[in-house]
Amino acid sequence: MGKCVQLESASIPCEDLESRLSLLQKENKRLSRLVDEARKSMAPADELLCELQRNIKQIKSLKKRVKKTQNRTVEKPWSPPQIVVPPAIRDRDLAESVEVGIANHDHSGAIEQYVASHPAGSIWHLPAVTSFIESTYRHKVRYFFAADKSDQIVGVLPVVQLKSALFGNFMLSVPYFNYGGILSENRDVAQKLILAAESWRVAEQSEHIELRHLAESGLGLRKRSHKVTFWLPIPDDVADLWRSFKPKLRAQIRRGQRDLNDLSIGGLELLDEFYRVFAINMRDLGTPVYGRHFFHNLLDSLGDKAWLVIGRIDGQAVTCALLTGFGDRMEIPWASSLRQVGQTGANMAMYWRILEFAGQQGYRYFDFGRCSPESGTYNFKRQWGAQEIPMHWDYVVPDTGGLPALNPDNPKFKLLIQVWKRLPLWVTKCVGPKIVKSLP
Repeated sequence: MGKCVQLESASIPCEDLESRLSLLQKENKRLSRLVDEARKSMAPADELLCELQRNIKQIKSLKKRVKKTQNRTVEKPWSPPQIVVPPAIRDRDLAESVEVGIANHDHSGAIEQYVASHPAGSIWHLPAVTSFIESTYRHKVRYFFAADKSDQIVGVLPVVQLKSALFGNFMLSVPYFNYGGILSENRDVAQKLILAAESWRVAEQSEHIELRHLAESGLGLRKRSHKVTFWLPIPDDVADLWRSFKPKLRAQIRRGQRDLNDLSIGGLELLDEFYRVFAINMRDLGTPVYGRHFFHNLLDSLGDKAWLVIGRIDGQAVTCALLTGFGDRMEIPWASSLRQVGQTGANMAMYWRILEFAGQQGYRYFDFGRCSPESGTYNFKRQWGAQEIPMHWDYVVPDTGGLPALNPDNPKFKLLIQVWKRLPLWVTKCVGPKIVKSLP
């Protein structure tokens, strides 16, 4: 038997390794067949065996090189990075003294710029939002701002008073939405804004002021952390987000895509479909519904910063959402689906399309909105791989005052919720807006 010599493959370019390996494997099959035929015919097979052994050694060597190359070139799957929640109250030294005032229309432009530049600024801090609340529900509003001697804005605090015989007299920054509270350059500015708001609270004999901060403010106020939100980072390529989902989640979305055969993202032209689905869902949940004019006015006030989403099955709207976009974050303050499509996966398909839309619009984060821990909506939001973020709501209250308990989990509201679920839809759409305008 002749001496077997191993051929060196070091000169083969890395990108050709897999094609070279494929050719060697085909050659291995050919040589094996020739060896078998030689043995059957009693013909000499030493040279064929030597060639076969050389081929086998090359195959083993190439497989190792292919594996090393793949380990070097294949990137790790994308996974959501850890989110750092921006502080509402920064830690900056200010060279000039600061005074607090109440904003009017002339201050709107400067305030909008400040809110947009502040890392914790949200769409709900904009003057357009408090103006919307004032014009829609006639609530009293004060937009406090702090400025230095150069008229540079260094802090803001929008406050809305809700006053009714049913729920009492209290103030919020801001009601109806997930975020609000103080934005300021330092703690001293924040304290001056609080003093101005507290002076108004005392004059109006309100019970408390609720400041809806996300991060811990460090102001030493009484607080609650009974709500959480979920933020999901959006990669540059939304396909990476899809690959990061668990197989079960992807399967649910695909099922929903088969069920949901039409989806639209737009504006006021979708309001009728949105409000129908939303009103039915709120009734079924036992929650008073906002009036149609609430959403009409809100969309009109936010302009190109808000969208409506409608998902349809066979032409009938069955899911809906309202989206807002500000800075690097898209938020979904409201979403609803009809109960009869709860098992279809239509809602999953709608949410995935919304996430795609957020990426296409260039947003870096998607905010799933607030919920109560361990609730059904909590579990729904968590499954998307989003990061849970506790919300820190501060309260400016008299020394003798208690914290508010206006939430659906309060036992005294349980019976009212069950009754509301059984009311005709037309009744809830008529009575609901009169109730919900005074709810935070």
